[in-house]
Amino acid sequence: MTTGAGDVRAVTDAAYAALNRGDFPAAKELFGRALAAGAADAAAWFGLAVVHRQLGAAAEEARALEEVLKLDAKHLPALIHRGDLYVRQGDARAAASYYGAAVQLAAARPRLWPEWRREVERAEAAARSIALKVESHLLRALAAHGVNGMGTGRFGRALDLLLGRRQVYLQQPKYFYFPELPQIQFYERGDFAWVQAVEAATPRVRAELEALLASGTGFEPYIRQVADRPNFGNPLLESLDWSAGYLIRDGHEVVANAAHCPETMRMLAQLPLCRIAGRTPSVLFSLLRPGTRIRPHHGFTNARLICHLPLIVPGECALRVGNETRAWREGELVIFDDSIEHEAWNLSKEQRVVLLFDVWRPELTAEERTLVAATLEAVAEFEGAQRGWAD
Repeated sequence: MTTGAGDVRAVTDAAYAALNRGDFPAAKELFGRALAAGAADAAAWFGLAVVHRQLGAAAEEARALEEVLKLDAKHLPALIHRGDLYVRQGDARAAASYYGAAVQLAAARPRLWPEWRREVERAEAAARSIALKVESHLLRALAAHGVNGMGTGRFGRALDLLLGRRQVYLQQPKYFYFPELPQIQFYERGDFAWVQAVEAATPRVRAELEALLASGTGFEPYIRQVADRPNFGNPLLESLDWSAGYLIRDGHEVVANAAHCPETMRMLAQLPLCRIAGRTPSVLFSLLRPGTRIRPHHGFTNARLICHLPLIVPGECALRVGNETRAWREGELVIFDDSIEHEAWNLSKEQRVVLLFDVWRPELTAEERTLVAATLEAVAEFEGAQRGWAD
């Protein structure tokens, strides 16, 4: 006589009842009966895995968990129990991979049963504990090679990635990607010969900014509605909370504003600005009102870098590019790759203003710059130039 699905369900329920009251031999026998019927699901295999765990039968527990994950690769408790088993077997790295998978899956499931949520929290704590042990071991091993702490520069960042302290952020430009360029979030100011002259001009640039602000003209919302383009519900659309006082816009000088800023324009003329007819450079005073946050986003191309010359910077203002967050310092240039995810905020009670401009990537040869410009100028000619190349 065959066993129906209802009978199998009843046997599985009885097995769980035995498990919950601590009668592990009875639970093992009942789960075995359900599985023998050939219609059992992941729940029955998981129950049997728990029984084997209680009975100290590691090999049998591993097999049962394997069956659970064959039927449901995203079974959170099974992933966590597999991590636990690896811990008991002394394989911390394998355990961390299962714990990490469970935590990652749980993050996409805002609604979890309370007992599952507690298990996920336990897995997250266990993964952190393993990470600390790995870090301690690494520090001891590095110290044996004469390296103090986590190292510096690129090596230190590589260790941070290995230990989960950093996330991998890569260039993801919205429009034009130039391959094989280094993935650098913030560039060092000392790598550019022209930085010192720009920073030395800060007092003169700021004076011209203040005169432009006092005039009450020249600024407009940075994010504008374009009739034939989606806006994706940007909260700063047509808002003066993020304002732009353009000196050069889409490669064209904004005469009314530039006339107020002759010293700034002379300084800009000495820079390797990214020049693409109808597109760039874009040079503007970028103003964030108090309490304004620019949401995470990517720029249009990785063929250029964005520069900020901080002019008015209250506290509680910062820029995040990828893994790294930096506060602006008045008169100290910030150079970054905006094709990597970035965001900015002004949580103070005063406005923040930087002079924003774009320069060619230093890794591009003169010929490559010419080719990139020719390509994007041709595209702009075909479709009509659209603004938004700098942020």
